[in-house]
Amino acid sequence: MKKSFGLTLLAFGMLLAGCGNEKISTTNQAQEETKGTTGEGANSSQPQEELKAKIVDQVSYVFTDPYAETTTASYFAVVQNKSKVPVDITEMTVTFLDKKGTVLATEESSSIWTSPQILKPGQKTYLSADTDLDIPVEQFGKAELNVTPIYTNDTVKELPIEGDSGKYDGTMYVNGKVKNTSKKQTDYITVAAALYSKDGKFIGTTYGQVDSPLNAGASVGFETFSDKIPADKVPDQFDYEVLAYMYPSYDQKEGVAGEGGDGEVTE
Repeated sequence: MKKSFGLTLLAFGMLLAGCGNEKISTTNQAQEETKGTTGEGANSSQPQEELKAKIVDQVSYVFTDPYAETTTASYFAVVQNKSKVPVDITEMTVTFLDKKGTVLATEESSSIWTSPQILKPGQKTYLSADTDLDIPVEQFGKAELNVTPIYTNDTVKELPIEGDSGKYDGTMYVNGKVKNTSKKQTDYITVAAALYSKDGKFIGTTYGQVDSPLNAGASVGFETFSDKIPADKVPDQFDYEVLAYMYPSYDQKEGVAGEGGDGEVTE
């Protein structure tokens, strides 16, 4: 669901940006493909072909929090499955570097917010990571993403969203309601949004999840957010695309039509 949204930055958001030293760094990896071999997923019957994931958009920021007196670097990306088969892209690493190429910090899969984690051919995922740094802002260089796509025959189901809206008040929010359109209860839904300026410049992503039981046919409110996008990088008018996904319960026959399934064959 792609929407446009206009906002007025609140005063304290502007104050936070004004007090901190900030820098934006767009790495040279945009439009770069990350390749992997056929994987060893738990449910995989592996095809004999090269697996590829493409970094479609990415941006990194570094800023100083004047209240906590810490330097933080953040990284946001949109990654697309360029393989001919579904892949699991949870195996990834974000490396933060200084201007000399020295590694400052590394964030691995468990610290990277990603939705969805399983991609059909051509499908995109939104992700983010951040880390605290013990260097001055001006010494930060860039962030690099490495993705190892692994073949899987698992699936995720996209769910409809309504009543969504975006705002920025020092933290970026994209909120709304998601509906469980399957025929089974679910207890795990991830939601993420990609944000763009009116001229198409990538701003970053937000992330949220629903991890309480949601019955078939029921709807629930969700909140996605990011507090790692500096205020002066958020325009008054911006666009966003927000997507929600339901993950399979392995005691259910998700993606299978008929009795015992969710009524929909997942491609």
